[in-house]
Amino acid sequence: MHALNANSSLDAWRSGVRLLLASGGEAFNVITTIENPLHFDPIWLDDYSPHSVIPECDRVQDVIATIFPYRLAQRLANRQDFYKKYLALHQRAMHWPRNRARWGTYFERLVSFGEKNRNQLEIAIDKLQAWPKRSITGLVFHLSSPETDNPRTRGGPCWHFAELLWQQKDVIDMVVVYRNHDFFNKVLGNYLALGKLLDFIAQQSKKKPGRLICHSVHAYSERPQSSLVKLAGV
Repeated sequence: MHALNANSSLDAWRSGVRLLLASGGEAFNVITTIENPLHFDPIWLDDYSPHSVIPECDRVQDVIATIFPYRLAQRLANRQDFYKKYLALHQRAMHWPRNRARWGTYFERLVSFGEKNRNQLEIAIDKLQAWPKRSITGLVFHLSSPETDNPRTRGGPCWHFAELLWQQKDVIDMVVVYRNHDFFNKVLGNYLALGKLLDFIAQQSKKKPGRLICHSVHAYSERPQSSLVKLAGV
């Protein structure tokens, strides 16, 4: 097991990159704690975009949008309108194969999961608003289930699970588990997106955003180490 601690998402990602470089390109059970996951500098979207190093790879802003479409959230102050508009846009986009990687399914699974189309995000916000104050309370999001995802060697959801921890002084921490975590193509965008998701939940429930704790069960990079060094600048 490897424990990493950093102030920002950028620092956390670069610490993970250094670990992979020292470990030959992969590591198991990497636990990363980000103390200030809300810190976001727009310049990171260009300076650390995988697309800028390998053109067929992802753009950071597209990775962010699959977990939390923050630009749409900024345009729609009412969260019910936000959910409705997102699902309509997502359904339209998924008809076009070239859009599927950009839109993904993570946020869809947060707001419309399973056969009953459960809005897990809204349930958590409602409970945080309605439940009496507690020192620690866990609220869980599922991003995969036997009903929606059959076992397969590749292609299943990498993000499996999230839990909100309601700490003292109304601080909300988020714990997430990734079965596979690509430190070249996905991780920085994942960290930034999860910080924005945590901020949204805290704002909507009138709580304070806390830390992001990420368990990367298998941390790796499919790209050459030289590309990873160039992207992260380490």
